[in-house]
Formats: sequence, structure tokens, C-alpha cells
Amino acid sequence: MTSRQGTSIQGWAAAAVLALLWGVGPALPALFGGDLIGHPYTDLYPSVWGLWEFARSQPDLHIHTELLGFPDGLGYYYSSPIKGWVAAGLMPLVGLTATWNLLTVLARVATVVCAFGAARAWGLSAPGALTVAGAWGCAPFFHGYAVEGIVEGTDGWTLALWAWAAGHRRPLAAAFALGLTILSSWYLGAVGCLLALLSVLRDRRMLLSLGGGLLLAAPAIGLFLFAFPASPPLPDDIRAAMGATLRVPAPGIRDGLQPFAINAYIGWLLAGTAAVALWNKADRPLIALAAVPAVLSLGIGPWYQLPVLEMLRFPYRWHAATLALLALAAGRVADRRRWWWLGPLIALEGLLLSPVEPLLPGADPTVPAIYQRVDGPLVEAPGPVTVPPGEVNHSRPRARYLLYFQTMHGQPSPWVLDFNGLGDAQQAPHLSGLRGFDRLEDAGETWETATVDIQALHDAGIEWMMIQHSQSHTLGSKRARRLRALLEDAGATVEQEDDQRWLIRLPLR
Repeated sequence: MTSRQGTSIQGWAAAAVLALLWGVGPALPALFGGDLIGHPYTDLYPSVWGLWEFARSQPDLHIHTELLGFPDGLGYYYSSPIKGWVAAGLMPLVGLTATWNLLTVLARVATVVCAFGAARAWGLSAPGALTVAGAWGCAPFFHGYAVEGIVEGTDGWTLALWAWAAGHRRPLAAAFALGLTILSSWYLGAVGCLLALLSVLRDRRMLLSLGGGLLLAAPAIGLFLFAFPASPPLPDDIRAAMGATLRVPAPGIRDGLQPFAINAYIGWLLAGTAAVALWNKADRPLIALAAVPAVLSLGIGPWYQLPVLEMLRFPYRWHAATLALLALAAGRVADRRRWWWLGPLIALEGLLLSPVEPLLPGADPTVPAIYQRVDGPLVEAPGPVTVPPGEVNHSRPRARYLLYFQTMHGQPSPWVLDFNGLGDAQQAPHLSGLRGFDRLEDAGETWETATVDIQALHDAGIEWMMIQHSQSHTLGSKRARRLRALLEDAGATVEQEDDQRWLIRLPLR
């Protein structure tokens, strides 16, 4: 074995250790607790519900679900079909919770490993490739997605696969990888298209990877647009609020849950090493190119009036391209100085100083036993509340019972969710009475005179109602008691109850 081969094996071994530490280490508390990996009050439960809904139906790119908007259903496209296809095989074997956790951990591991392989393809030796693996694969950018349960956000490995193929100057393989990237995440796909354009400066054949990748992903893009017809462009101020900031963030390691997926944290070590790269003439173009996605990530500028760009709701996600270019520049510096330690130290700094909490939180995967009684269409009270883009939606914790509990009882709901503004959340008229009891929609006392059209609910096929009454994001005791009294006066019966909810069978007429 030559010295170079030994160094290569040593490098891959180091990358494997870093990948396992990164993929499993921060998740250990949640795994040992039997929890779902992710924060319970943001995107986790909708993502887990979507994984289950996709996997349980025919595993194709279906664009409609019967589980919401009952009886008509509504347009829906799951944001991570790749994970959905894998889950279709895993869920019958290990269950939903283990499937979600395994896919999250594997995505984190694969992102580190593929980043190392991509860096090697771009000519870096082991120390530089390990730096890229730490700066890209262990970035707080991807860690924040895992914290918040944003299912498509953790698949940084797909874009790294494209970079791997592009580094080897294989346009057909790069086209396949770009198509896979677009399929895994629309935003990573946009980043991949940008990097493919920039890589043309090195190899004009990479235009084939751009065109081929878009062609391969075209059916999925078409289905998504059909499921979620184009919504009006975001106001400039809202888009800017979803952009990267230039502030130095407070570390997420402080007490309490600190979910923070919206981050463009670079880190002092990566930024400093990229600055050192400026001294090398060959590395300066990388730093200059990194300015392109960095400016786009701010979410401001006339270019956001252009087609496609005007559709982007979260411009901070261009930060992935900035990271990729800066990581490559830093990897070249580490190579020249043989800094094996730089990549792991960049990863550690991100855990300690970025705005994202270092340990992945866990969320309760259990479904209350009362839901075993539900055997027909169910309306939950209260339901979802839609708020304008940029405002905090205090009804998000309701996703646990509105969506996740469906994974046990499997019954449809008449409520419509907007899925972060992609869909039309207009509710059916027969649900307006229930909305009158909702604290988030009625801050006054009009609930005292609100009524519910039980006949309309029955005509719509609703058989059950679950009244949530005991938590801050639910109805509250006074409103819940009045709603229950109205239903009982109309002939409804309380079939079962626990300390947080009442299950009521609506009267048949």
C-alpha cells in the first residue's frame, strides 16, 4: 500500500467517524427517550404526517389527499418524495417513529460522507476534504432543519452528489444527481441550478447537467404546480424578513428550546479560513462567486421581480450555495497547511456558537388512547388558523392532533391546511360556527353567542367531534363547555373523555 493510499483510507475513516458522530450524537437524547427527532411546535408533526400519508398510499407522486378537506379532499404534494419512497418499505417493518428517526439520522450521515467525496472529486486531499465535510455536512444550516423537523431540509447529500459528479467532470451523472436534488428539495434544487451555472466557468459541459437535471425533474415540478397553483408573489418586506441577516446571533446552546431553522450562520472559523484563501490567487474566484448566493440570500433586490425568483418564499436558503463555495475555498487552505483538525472544529463551533440548539429535541410520538374509538370522519375543535406571511401562527402546535393523530385513527378531517401558504386554506361554510369559538380567531366575547350548524356537519358526513379544551393553544374551558353544551342540547353524546379532550358523537338526523 502506498503512502497516498494509506492517507486516503485514513481520510475516509475520519470522514466516517465525523459522519457518525454528527448523525447520531446530537440525536441520542431523543432516541433514548423514544421520541420523534425534532421540535414539536414547528414543522415536525406536519412532516411526519406527510411521510406517513405518502408511504401509506400508492408510493407515486400523488397530488391529492382525502384525509383533509373532507369530503372533497385537497391538493397536496409531499415535500420529500425520496424519503416517502423509502418509508413505504420501512414503516411496515419498524413503525413510523423509528422510520422518521432513521431517515433523519441517515440523511445527516450521508450529507457528511457525500460532502467528503465531493471534495475529493474536486481535487482536495484528506485534510481539505474533511474540512469541507465539517463545513458543509455539519453546517448549522442543515442542523436547524433537523431541529425543526423540516423533512426536505436535511437532505444535503443530494446536492453533494451533484458536486461529486461535477468534480469528476461527468455531466450525465451530474444531470441525474441534479434531478435527484430537485426532487429532494425545491430550494436545494434551486441552489443546484445556480451552482451548475457557475460551474460552467470550469467546464462548459455542466450545462448538460443543468438541462438534464431540469428535464428529469420536470414531471415532479409540473405535479407540484398543479397541486399548489401559483399564489401571489410575496410582498418585498415579507421576503426580506425571510432572508439572511448580518447580525451576530445569540448561541442556541443557552437554556430552553431554541429552534432556528432560518439561519445563515457561517462561523468564525470558516469565515476566517475563507479570508485566508484570499491570499491565494487561485482561490479568489471562489470567494467572488460566493458573493452571488450571499446577496440572493438577503431576500432584497430587483431580481426578485423575475420569474421563478419571485416564487421563492425563503431566500435565506440560498445560503447553501454560499456554504458550498466557502467550504471548498477553506478546504484548499486546509490542504496546503495539512490542517486535519479544521473540519471537526468547524462542526464543533457550529454546535456551540450558532443560533441553533446543539442537541436535537424530541417530540412525543404517542397518540392518546381515546382516538382508538374514532371510526368515522372527525372534526377537531379548534381547527387550524391561517395568518398572513411573516406573522407567528400560534395554532401551529395544533398540528399534533390535526395531523399527527391521524396516523393512528386514519379518519379524514374537514379542515384545510395551507402548508406554509402553498395551498388555499379557505374553510367550508359548515365549519364557520366552530371557528367562532376559537380564541385565536375571536379575541372578544362573541363566542358566547356563537352557534354550530349540526345539520350541515351531518350533511357533510362528519360523524365525530373532538373538543380540545385544556391547553393554551386549544379552546379553553369556558368556550369548550359552551360548545359541548350546545352539542348535547342538540342530541350529541359524549362517548369518551380524558383530561384534555372530549370525544363526541354527533347526532344522526
